[in-house]
Amino acid sequence: MLKQYYLFSVLITLFLFTILLSEGRLMSSHPFSTELSAKAMALKNEKLTHLHFYYHNLLAGPNATALPLNPKGPLGYSHPARLFGRLTMADNPLTLDPELDSTAVGRVQGLYGVASRADAALVELFNFVFTAHGGEYRGSTVTVLGRNPILAAGTREMPVVAGTGVFGFARGKVHLKTHSFNKTTGNAVVECDIYVFHY
Repeated sequence: MLKQYYLFSVLITLFLFTILLSEGRLMSSHPFSTELSAKAMALKNEKLTHLHFYYHNLLAGPNATALPLNPKGPLGYSHPARLFGRLTMADNPLTLDPELDSTAVGRVQGLYGVASRADAALVELFNFVFTAHGGEYRGSTVTVLGRNPILAAGTREMPVVAGTGVFGFARGKVHLKTHSFNKTTGNAVVECDIYVFHY
C-alpha cells in the first residue's frame, strides 16, 4: 500500500512538473516577444561619453529656429503666468562654440512648453541630432525629456531617456547653463554637457 502511494505521488509530481514546463514554454513564445542575449547584441561593454557644445534657441530675427505653436501675448519671462501653456517647436543649431557661425555639429529638434505658473520653467522633449560630416556620431541621436527652469542661476540638470545609432540604449544626464539670454526676444545660447551611457 505504501509503495502504491509513493508511486502515485511520484507520478502526480511528474505530471504537474510537465504542465509547468509547457506553461513556461507557452508564456515565453508569444509572437510579439523574444528573449535576446545581451552579449549577442554586443551590449557587453557599456561606455560613458561626455559631449560638449552650445545650442541656439532663436525665437526672433530673420533666421528664427523656434516657432511658438500657440502664441500667448508678448514674450515676457518676468511674468511666467502669462506664458503658461505656451508651446514652441524648435530646430535649433548645435555648435562647438557660443558663436552661431562656429563649427556646426548638429541640431536640437523637439518641443518645449511653459509648464509653471510660478516661474519660468519649461518641460522639454528634445532630440540632439548629430550631423557633423565624417564624425563617428553622424546620424545618431540623444533624447532628453524633463523640466528646465531656464532663469535659475547656475547649472540645470535634465535626464537622458533614450538614444539611437552610436547612442543606442542611452541613459544619462544633461547639464545646461545659459550662456546668454534676451528676455525681450527669448533668444538664448545654452551651454550643454551631456553625460551618456551607451553600448
